[in-house]
Amino acid sequence: MAACLIPSEGGEYRVLAHVRAEGKQAAEGIGLLAAQALHQAGWGAGQPVQPDLVAVVTGPGSFTGLRASCAMAAGYALGAGCPLVGVTRGEALRPPLEEDCARHEGLEGWLLVTAARRGRVFVERAGGVQAVALADWSPLPGRWLVAGEAAALLPVAEAVFSDLAQPTPCQIAAAAVARLNGELAPRDALPLYVDPPEAKLPMSGLRSAPV
Repeated sequence: MAACLIPSEGGEYRVLAHVRAEGKQAAEGIGLLAAQALHQAGWGAGQPVQPDLVAVVTGPGSFTGLRASCAMAAGYALGAGCPLVGVTRGEALRPPLEEDCARHEGLEGWLLVTAARRGRVFVERAGGVQAVALADWSPLPGRWLVAGEAAALLPVAEAVFSDLAQPTPCQIAAAAVARLNGELAPRDALPLYVDPPEAKLPMSGLRSAPV
């Protein structure tokens, strides 16, 4: 997904262009999606309008998707000469998640559950994010609001389910501006890798640098 937005009245945002793709090839085409969104909005190279801020969702998610998105965003922000800000899915969805929590008494907080591979999910809450093997998951005490595309996979006693799953462009923009203004704790616009790297260094070490 790529979008171009401008501030609107009341602290809201208005979407000028929004391009979306699904499937495994979407990560490889993120640069094309961004170019299409910029073209639709009339922004970019050779145009009188350039963005004031580039925002990117840093995760949690797949290694390839996060790496491609963050690299593209960093390159474009450098070329446009504007700040780059990264936000997580939970940070972008936090205001509506907290609103959902407020509608129910006695909740401990919210859990945003994203699908992962090999029988695992990513669980994000206000305090951070972790990768969880479903077979080893120990339910948290108390009642929780559970959201996200994989919410039904996570065993949570007395769960209150929310329909929230993916942040909208406006929610991402609001979180990014909040971080830029110091309202959210600093976070580098780098991929949020929850798991350790699957690739390991060779036992004999790396090859020597070419001469």
